[in-house]
Amino acid sequence: MSVIDETGRVVRGFFDQPVGPIEHMKARLKSPLGELLPLEARDQAFRHFQFMGAVSSRYALGCALSYSPLIKGAFLYLYDMSAREFILETRLSVRNDADRYDLSHDPDDGTSLFVAGDARIEMTADKAHGTKTLRATLADGVSIDLKFADAAPDFSPMRVCTQTGATGWTYAQKVAGVPAIGTISGPFGSLNLVEMGACAHHDYTSGFLRPETYWNWACFSARDEAGRILGLNVSNGVNESGFTENCFWVDGRLVKTDLVLIQFDDEDLDKPWLIKSGDGAVDLTFTPVGGYHAVGDAGIVASNFHQMFGHFDGILQDSTLGRLPIKGLGGFAETQYLRW
Repeated sequence: MSVIDETGRVVRGFFDQPVGPIEHMKARLKSPLGELLPLEARDQAFRHFQFMGAVSSRYALGCALSYSPLIKGAFLYLYDMSAREFILETRLSVRNDADRYDLSHDPDDGTSLFVAGDARIEMTADKAHGTKTLRATLADGVSIDLKFADAAPDFSPMRVCTQTGATGWTYAQKVAGVPAIGTISGPFGSLNLVEMGACAHHDYTSGFLRPETYWNWACFSARDEAGRILGLNVSNGVNESGFTENCFWVDGRLVKTDLVLIQFDDEDLDKPWLIKSGDGAVDLTFTPVGGYHAVGDAGIVASNFHQMFGHFDGILQDSTLGRLPIKGLGGFAETQYLRW
């Protein structure tokens, strides 16, 4: 099933199969008063971001690509949670005709390419093999090669399309809790993701999102003490209906959860965060050890972004396996205000 049908209607709800290309220019867009808007309004309404990375007990790797009519940007980091310091941290943006931002509109097939100066980032989805890949090279000799598999029957991504505002929509496809393979190398040496025991995560979000928005998000990807590969994806603030993207995974099996409350001290983000779902399936404490911060106001564009790295403790309640203890699993939690 496609997110946008042959009449231009956006299909909202959950999807249990790949949705194919999300062709926003084919989607009908109306004003809040019901007036059909011209084609150029669809391009102005369209926004997209991808976030891909991997986490181990010690390291957090993250890379984001973001697109709107106002910005074409990226950031990339590698954080050492034991030393509590960045090994790598960079922010990039398209600034001239020599730079590129080529977006793949299919979450499961194709390559999104970002080029800014000597930096090059590729996020590739290979539908034929059911894999995703992040490859990045920077001017200082940093090279990243991350790969993971996230296709049926071994894994079930979370796919959901929800209402945004009066006439907008947001499609989100989430993955967490899959083994990561590959390497990270640079002046700091070389890290092997398999030897690190790293697990990967991926967020693909597209649609007619709000130009001014806010959300909280928490995610982990790790093996527990029983050897199970667990993933968590919970958020609030993005999905504006009874449908949510909140879920966790147990060895690739998707478990949907209720609405989630993410509580934190906005005066001191280093204090523990509390993350609880209404149905009791998620009851976690997140303890930060550091964070990535991007705060700025350029008038029509502004950001107040804090992605904290740390460890999760508590329980997940699975209807099949019962109570799953969570002890010190690496991940992140974030709060984001964005005008884009």
